[in-house]
Amino acid sequence: RDAVPDRVKGLDSGADDYITDAAHELRTPLTAVRLQSEMAQRATDDAERADTLDKLRAGLLRASHLVEQLLVMARLDAAPPTGSVEPVNLLDLAKQVIVEFAPIADDRGLDLGLLPGAAVTVAGDPGELRTLLGNLVDNALRYTPTGGRVDVQVQQAGNEAMLTVSDTGPGIPATERARVFDRFYRGASVTVPGSGLGLAIVQRIADRHQASIRLEDAEPGRGLRVIVRWAG
Repeated sequence: RDAVPDRVKGLDSGADDYITDAAHELRTPLTAVRLQSEMAQRATDDAERADTLDKLRAGLLRASHLVEQLLVMARLDAAPPTGSVEPVNLLDLAKQVIVEFAPIADDRGLDLGLLPGAAVTVAGDPGELRTLLGNLVDNALRYTPTGGRVDVQVQQAGNEAMLTVSDTGPGIPATERARVFDRFYRGASVTVPGSGLGLAIVQRIADRHQASIRLEDAEPGRGLRVIVRWAG
């Protein structure tokens, strides 16, 4: 039998690593859900049972979010490089995403809004670009403390289209900014529940659309600003 080419072996190894990492990431929330359901069964009064069921619901939401992100990444891995390309108005897209996430922002006591900008159009897959911006806004809302602010802005800078999401959260240390795009990476100081896939998905979609991503402080020493650029 012919030997398997090294390139194919590398692909198989990468898929195996991804499956192993995904299984590891799923184990924690699923174990928590199982333990919380057992605690709910053992609860001796209504108050204890209600508290346990609230924690169970939160655990199910975390597991569901992780599964959804895994499915998105799997679809991106399997999709053709180009996908469905058509003109996408980034300003309209930003308005749609903000409306979708507004109830979540309100529930968390956050100010989510659209800064003044321009109606800029880029060529791309509307669904993928919606996922890109949705993940950026979702990340910003997750890490910004109550009373904070998340801003989305669409701009034209010369021949470049720019999509920016800024927040007043803790930011990301400069030493970790290259690694946050790795699948399942979560900084040592991160305590907010998450999948570790949000920014990896953003990077993958940006690459498929020949866009670049830059992370910087939103304000001196605080917050995070994510800038996605399409060259003209």
